[in-house]
Amino acid sequence: MSSINIKITKKQKAFIYATEDEVLFGGAAGGGKSFGQLVDALLFALKYPKSKQLILRRTFAELEKSLIRTAQGLYPRDIFTLNSSTHTGKFANGSCIDFGYCASESDVFQYQSAEYDVIRFDELTHFTEFQYIYLISRVRGANSFPKQIKSSTNPGGVGHTWVKERFVDPAPPNTTFDGTQGMRRIFIPSRVEDNKFLMSSDPNYKQRLLALPENQRRALLEGDW
Repeated sequence: MSSINIKITKKQKAFIYATEDEVLFGGAAGGGKSFGQLVDALLFALKYPKSKQLILRRTFAELEKSLIRTAQGLYPRDIFTLNSSTHTGKFANGSCIDFGYCASESDVFQYQSAEYDVIRFDELTHFTEFQYIYLISRVRGANSFPKQIKSSTNPGGVGHTWVKERFVDPAPPNTTFDGTQGMRRIFIPSRVEDNKFLMSSDPNYKQRLLALPENQRRALLEGDW
């Protein structure tokens, strides 16, 4: 079996080790949000044999060009195989990750009978509040594995307002607080400066963000909500 040696940032580590019921990671572009999600999903799958996870993007095109492509390059092939027709990845220990999408409101109902230990929303502000609330009801199971909803996002998008109200406004960053129904939540911000690997390999990326129009620059460079 392949040995796994993956370098992560301090903020990605904080996201991975977060134990709150609902976790939001990110804010600015380049902070390593999606990569952090995939590393976290890999570690969870290996730690909890036969566990089930769902990773979501709003559209299949976004899913295929980002998460699926990265996962295929990141996950060792001798322990992970991806079914290209069902978009389900299976591990040698029986764990699985479904790569899903919800382009329309009604797409959530395709998961009506599903059970997951962890559901992961990548670019949460692309989803509506209804989609989020409905899908977190699919986090359930009789096993003893941790049950969480772990999301990553930039500001902006159709869900900007409700995500800000749910995660950003109630408490300072990196602070656990109680949400509805006793669900513990936390917002872990990350900016491009926190991603030393990107800054080292592509030092001009920050300059490209600085060239954006003011609103986009404040959102993607500064993580300004």
